[in-house]
Amino acid sequence: MKRQTIICLPILLFSQVSVGQKGLTKAAARYVPGVSWRAKSVVTADFTCSGRMQTAILGVSKTEIVVAVFLNGTNNRPEVLRYSARVRNPVTAALKAEGLDFDPKEDSGYDLPGLQRSMTCKGLNLSDGEIDSAHIYWNRVSRRLEDWVR
Repeated sequence: MKRQTIICLPILLFSQVSVGQKGLTKAAARYVPGVSWRAKSVVTADFTCSGRMQTAILGVSKTEIVVAVFLNGTNNRPEVLRYSARVRNPVTAALKAEGLDFDPKEDSGYDLPGLQRSMTCKGLNLSDGEIDSAHIYWNRVSRRLEDWVR
């Protein structure tokens, strides 16, 4: 009996993740139509330093790369960041979480408005392997997502 539970648990967890990714792509398409949303790009972390988990997803169209971050669940409009597909390669675009435990002045050469340095909260990194990554973070002063590039 225990062996069946151990075998079934990973299958159950995988199916829940798959359903969650499909639900997220549907929610993203509802709020931002005309974009091909990549279910495998889903990133979950505390992006706002609120102690709650938020979810981000990457999508592409012919003209742009789009990052949608659901701050308050999929029933609420996500924060959306758009990048030109002429500047970044939509084919190789990738989204991942990145740490926020750094001194912005050392890393970027200037202060980043509203950035909260943290060992637990995460930012997002949008890269295409060709140009410098866009580093996305929660601006606690303006209460919205912002980005910077080296």
